[in-house]
Amino acid sequence: MSVTQRRIATNTTFYIAALSVQKVLSFVYFSYLARSLGTDLTGKYFFAMSVAAIITAAIDLGFTPVLTREVAKEPEHAKSILSQIIGLKIIFAAIVAAGVFMIVPHVIDEVIVRHLIYIGVAIAFADSFALTFYATIRAHQNLTYESVTAMLFQVIVIIVGGFAVYRGADIRIIMSAILLASIFNATVPIVVIVKKLGIRFRTSYDWPLTKHLIRLTIPFALAAVFTKLYAYLDTVFLRFMSGDAAVGIYSVAYKATFAFQFLPLAFVAALYPAFSYFWNNDKERLTDTFMRSMHYLLIIAMPITFGVSALAFWVIPAVYTDAYNGAIVPLIVLLSSLPFLFLNFPVAALLNACNKQNVQTLNLGITMALNVVLNLILIPKYGPLGAAIASSVSTLFIFVLGIIAARRLVSFDWSLVTTFIRLVIAAVVMCIVTGAIMRATNWYFAVVPAAVVYLVLIYLLRVVKQDDLRYLKTLVRR
Repeated sequence: MSVTQRRIATNTTFYIAALSVQKVLSFVYFSYLARSLGTDLTGKYFFAMSVAAIITAAIDLGFTPVLTREVAKEPEHAKSILSQIIGLKIIFAAIVAAGVFMIVPHVIDEVIVRHLIYIGVAIAFADSFALTFYATIRAHQNLTYESVTAMLFQVIVIIVGGFAVYRGADIRIIMSAILLASIFNATVPIVVIVKKLGIRFRTSYDWPLTKHLIRLTIPFALAAVFTKLYAYLDTVFLRFMSGDAAVGIYSVAYKATFAFQFLPLAFVAALYPAFSYFWNNDKERLTDTFMRSMHYLLIIAMPITFGVSALAFWVIPAVYTDAYNGAIVPLIVLLSSLPFLFLNFPVAALLNACNKQNVQTLNLGITMALNVVLNLILIPKYGPLGAAIASSVSTLFIFVLGIIAARRLVSFDWSLVTTFIRLVIAAVVMCIVTGAIMRATNWYFAVVPAAVVYLVLIYLLRVVKQDDLRYLKTLVRR
């Protein structure tokens, strides 16, 4: 393995570990916050953060991946490219801020929610510029600072926000903890860029370079905006159609489901370079690697889907109080699509690695449109449950679109369907064992025995074979 390959492997491993820790800490903090604030205030908080996530995508507009790619190809142009993108982002940020301050007072009645949105906009600005700065560092094959700062970001949120919650502070103060952490997150890379990389950037407005960058960002911008709208529009619709308490209930189901996203994200981060290499050099191994990734992610997703669903009736009231019992059924509905959510990661990675970004962007756009229609139909009738149904149907829909596109690139092995059925059998038996144990003791004593039962069953049902264990060992060594 070359020095560059070792550096990439080390960077990826460190970043994945940091991201995993950050996601776990984030989920624990949100659970504490939701339990302490109640459904109404949690709904206001989650709504404002959803708006912030959409605004971050609107400001970034796909510049982050373009910056990483262009600076990696031509490091000597890092200063001019970074300066140009900073200049463009300042313009976009000003336009977005003006739009928010003009629109929000007319559509949001509650002053406290307006203030939360304004804080969310400030968070979006800091996060968007942080993405740009870290992209510059990432282009120099260094993920150390980003990895460490990701964990420190969450530590700041937990310490400051947790203390504010404990002291019964105003929700605006609590949300400001994220703003403080975001400012820290955006400041660190500036110091690194100037001191470590020696790049003294400034705002720049070079029209030829602007046209070039905008042309490159179009597919990335569309994909980023579609992704954020698809992920967070349900919260916006739910707030206006069903109220803050409904958003608070849905946020618990949403967070509990999507907290597991870091698992396929970490898996695909290790596989994406292999997909790119095999597409150009070995189509047969591309097919084998892709199908194995689908196989292994199903093995991971299935016990989470069935296990958390089985425990939901006990875990939700225990962790969040009875006020959130309305989140149980939406959580189970969202979890029903978790296997397909996991499988969407390698499908999207395959399309991107094989230069089919436009297909993936089109799929995201179509799915976003479907999701909007479903939310408009279902939320007025079913509230949080309607949003959960819309999300699950959309997840399945984009998976089907992705598989249709992927079959043009690889030979799809339909034995995956057999694997799916065997895993369902193993997961159902696991749930039966879990139920039997819970009748005799507390639910948390059932987790380890249930996991052991599942692992034994997938081996006995030949879902996992010796060949799979050898393959995973080789993958980890790489």
